[in-house]
Amino acid sequence: MDVITIKKGLKIGELDAEADFDLLKSCFVDNGQLENLLDIKSPASIILGRTGSGKSALLYKISLDVEHSAMLDPNDISIRFLEHSNIIQFFNEINVKLDLFYRILWRHILTVELLKLRYSLKNKSDNDTFLSRFNQWVGRDSVKKRAFEYFSEWGDRFWLETDEQLQELTTKLTKDIKAKLGSKFSGVDISLEGARSLSEEVRSEIRSLATQVVSGIQIKRLNEVLELLSDFAFNDRQKRYYILIDKLDEDWAETETRCRFIRALIEETKSLRKIPQVKVVTALRRDLLDLVFDRTRDSGFQEEKYEAYLVPLIWSKEDLKNLLSARVNEVYRRQYTSGAVRFIDIFPNPKKGATGEAIDYIIERTLFRPRDAIQFCNECFLIAADRNRISWRAIYAAEVNYSTKRLKSLKEEWSEFYPALEATVEILRGVVNPFTRSNLLGKRLEEAALEIHEDDPRDPCVKSVKKFFEPKSKVTEAEIVSQILICLYHTGMIGVKMSTLDTFVWSHIDQPRISKSEVKRANQIVVHKMFRRALEINDTKSFHASPKTQRLKKTY
Repeated sequence: MDVITIKKGLKIGELDAEADFDLLKSCFVDNGQLENLLDIKSPASIILGRTGSGKSALLYKISLDVEHSAMLDPNDISIRFLEHSNIIQFFNEINVKLDLFYRILWRHILTVELLKLRYSLKNKSDNDTFLSRFNQWVGRDSVKKRAFEYFSEWGDRFWLETDEQLQELTTKLTKDIKAKLGSKFSGVDISLEGARSLSEEVRSEIRSLATQVVSGIQIKRLNEVLELLSDFAFNDRQKRYYILIDKLDEDWAETETRCRFIRALIEETKSLRKIPQVKVVTALRRDLLDLVFDRTRDSGFQEEKYEAYLVPLIWSKEDLKNLLSARVNEVYRRQYTSGAVRFIDIFPNPKKGATGEAIDYIIERTLFRPRDAIQFCNECFLIAADRNRISWRAIYAAEVNYSTKRLKSLKEEWSEFYPALEATVEILRGVVNPFTRSNLLGKRLEEAALEIHEDDPRDPCVKSVKKFFEPKSKVTEAEIVSQILICLYHTGMIGVKMSTLDTFVWSHIDQPRISKSEVKRANQIVVHKMFRRALEINDTKSFHASPKTQRLKKTY
């Protein structure tokens, strides 16, 4: 390969999937999930993965590979409008369960999106043509006629944008409620303030009437609509239709509403299985799914019933090597040479006496996610600008920047679960790897607890510390340490070993959570290599290294 000088600003990819679509086309690495998701007959439809694991990339790849697909963004559905509408605030205040209403909203939204996709509905003229055809399907069949009633009611508005559809449905719900309340409650103000002014007796009566309205909302007709669509609209076995849903982890609604809405989406994803040529594929963070199930768990809930629909996005070391190699080759092909460029052509050879290559060193400092690996490599190219190759010195220097950025990103990633994570992680600063629970007690815990105590009270670690400082508290320092370790394990900061004969267990590789009893049995604890530079973590091995090696570590 000709000698090439690394240009300033060279990257092997962007951290945001939308900005990285150009390279995704030519460097997509399938780690075994794509075929299952594309298979219409397979129930697999919810892509699960941590931030940066490639969920959006997988959805984008599906959109490229199929003829008929539509991408749905929850930010475009105006859930904020729903949250702040008088009727929803009224229902929430008098404790009317809205789960079924959210399911109806999703079924309507998904049905409309499918019809737009199937018949290219863009205006009222397209709608009229579709309804005329639809009327011919119905004939004299009474069941189909009931389904047609739904289309007659909403058909002239199918071409509207999704947020307008939602507002139409919410307006109709308000009218239905007022009609159901009748003259007896005609003076009731359907708003948050109106609900707060009601006596408990009146609340109870209105709650009963409102529940009847919500429970009776077109659910039967919508089931019949699905059957009709299956028989006539999506009956061509040669054509497949995909609705792709992303960005559910963004701030498009308050946490409680978001959880209810996502749970409703999951239920409707299952319902749309009745249409054999249609599939809804959703990208969802694993921790957000856990939160959804925790917040919406009702009697009789069985999580295992959802397993067939879940597609965990898991990357192996070999997968990440293939991804980095493909991207390095493609970027160099575009900017420098038409010849093939290997990762080892740009990055340094293994150090003398070392067992791993540079690519192994990089991947070991990731949570086995593409975004981590790409960011580390980008930092290496930034340090090595104007040079021919990336040296080990450049990798070590890049690691400092990378580690600091990854720690900041981790705090942002888990802010919903652990809003006090920034204060919590400080208990690890400067610790010597590996360590035990007892190493966190004493002054280290005292200093951390004082910082955590003043943080967000929603955080489980803050709650534990606040209870500890209460008069006559029975919470011990050991219990605080357990809660902190549970948090740090869950986020991927630490790995734990249960006994001297076990290997270290990690949330991103093994089990996503660890129980109090398990964390109490922890024999040894280590901070993940990704965060050691940012937290100034020492390794006991360094104390046995040669003076030259120790000097090099300080230099880098």
